[in-house]
Amino acid sequence: MIALLIVIGFLLLAVAALFLLGMRLPKTHQAASRIRLPARPERVWEIISDFGGFPHWRPGLAAVERAPDIEGLPSWYEVCAGGAKVRFRVLEASPPRRLVTALAGEHLPLRGVWVYELEADGEEATVLTITERDSIFHPAFRFFVRYVLSYHGVMDVFLLALAGVLDSDAKPEHLSLRIEDGDAGGAGA
Repeated sequence: MIALLIVIGFLLLAVAALFLLGMRLPKTHQAASRIRLPARPERVWEIISDFGGFPHWRPGLAAVERAPDIEGLPSWYEVCAGGAKVRFRVLEASPPRRLVTALAGEHLPLRGVWVYELEADGEEATVLTITERDSIFHPAFRFFVRYVLSYHGVMDVFLLALAGVLDSDAKPEHLSLRIEDGDAGGAGA
């Protein structure tokens, strides 16, 4: 019985420490990564703007469900393998050069925007740069992003999977990371 109480005590202390560390971390970060892909910008645009096709190549994504447009631009739900559903929306689309997407849910523990910039690199290649601006409100999420996942982690998974679609072994390059307190903005950013 005493051993059980000690284990429970340690678990409670660990959870409290996780929350305290998370509360001390800045809420906002901006990270940028890029990758050189063996395809023209038009082909890369075709893949990254085909939201319904994401489950065919993005790991951990079980389905995409189309949602009503927001201000005339596409909106969709991404359904994770575990069943969680998160709504996204397009804020700006300038094919095949720039795409801006954002989390569209209002009651999420984070708010974020991804800016995709595509630049031709010679005749048959594209440099894709993704800049992520996120505000993470929940202390446990801040802890996990900082100490478990990394600020570039989700972008890396996306970029590596995209390279795989194009039969490339290209690796993402981390360009920048800025961490600060405040709000990165959301649907209007």
